[in-house]
Order: sequence, then structure tokens, then C-alpha cells
Amino acid sequence: MSKNKADKESNNKTDLTCNKKLVKLFEYNTPQERQTLLTNIDNVLCSMLDLEDNDLPWLNPNQHSAKWEKIMENLRLVVGKIEYEASQSKRTVH
Repeated sequence: MSKNKADKESNNKTDLTCNKKLVKLFEYNTPQERQTLLTNIDNVLCSMLDLEDNDLPWLNPNQHSAKWEKIMENLRLVVGKIEYEASQSKRTVH
């Protein structure tokens, strides 16, 4: 693979937003299942951090600092990855 092609691929991976990464993580789920998973992730975040729904930047946009939004988006991605890994370990291959 050429250096330019490798650079382009690495840039494409880093260009994904946290939300796009979450959707890609659960791409094999139906849209309804994805929505349920994202709602469950939001509930976990609110419960763990003692937050209200309106504290989540994706539910209440333009009300928070950019730093808070970035932290919360990354935390949402972490919780989503944990949910994904947990669901993968439950699946069995026949």
C-alpha cells in the first residue's frame, strides 16, 4: 500500500465523530435496536455521573461548553464500546 493511501485511510478513521463511531459499532443492529442501545447508554451515563437528561449535549445542544461536549461524547463512546463488547461475548458461533 502506498504511503498516501495509508495516510488517507488513517485520516478517514480519525475523521469519524464519536456519534458516527457509535453508529458504526452497532451497524448490524436494526435502527430501533440502535436507538434503544443509545438510550440505555445515556441512562448509564446519567446514573453513573448523577446527571439529568438536559446535561447531555446531544439532547440539549448549544447549551454546554465545547470541552464538556467533547468529554461527554468520549464517555458515551466508552460506555458504548463496553456495551458492544459485552454483547459480543454473549454471542456464540455455531
